[in-house]
Amino acid sequence: MEIESLSATAKIRIRRPPSEVFRAFVDAAAMSRFWFTRRDNGLKEGEVVPWFIGSAEDAFSFDVRVKMLRYPDKLVIEWENTGGRTEVTWSLNETPEGETILTIQETGFAGTPEAILEQALDSTGGFNQVVVAAKAYIEYGTALNVVADHA
Repeated sequence: MEIESLSATAKIRIRRPPSEVFRAFVDAAAMSRFWFTRRDNGLKEGEVVPWFIGSAEDAFSFDVRVKMLRYPDKLVIEWENTGGRTEVTWSLNETPEGETILTIQETGFAGTPEAILEQALDSTGGFNQVVVAAKAYIEYGTALNVVADHA
């Protein structure tokens, strides 16, 4: 495998249908409960929206460009990463039981081979926290504060 094509991937089973999982990431109020804080009215394909680290009025924000929304099985965004802009894809595959296999994958890392490896490892760890936090929120209504508590 070429280091330039390295990706970060996290995957989990969420015992809810894909439509519920999809809504949890697209709806600002829902996603704000388990990941980044959002103040938009829901994601729309083609728009650029700020996502926030924390909920304070002056919280640090970064822009996210929504590249694709395909209800209920795919969401694609582009955002700034350490080495440049990367693409993040949520794939939601329905199981025979009506549950969801959620996969989040980030691609497009840039820089030296060492920088690419560092970015991919960091993103993999972060997205593993996100899928667990999403599962806790969607299945149990429990909000894990993974962004604010990230060390």
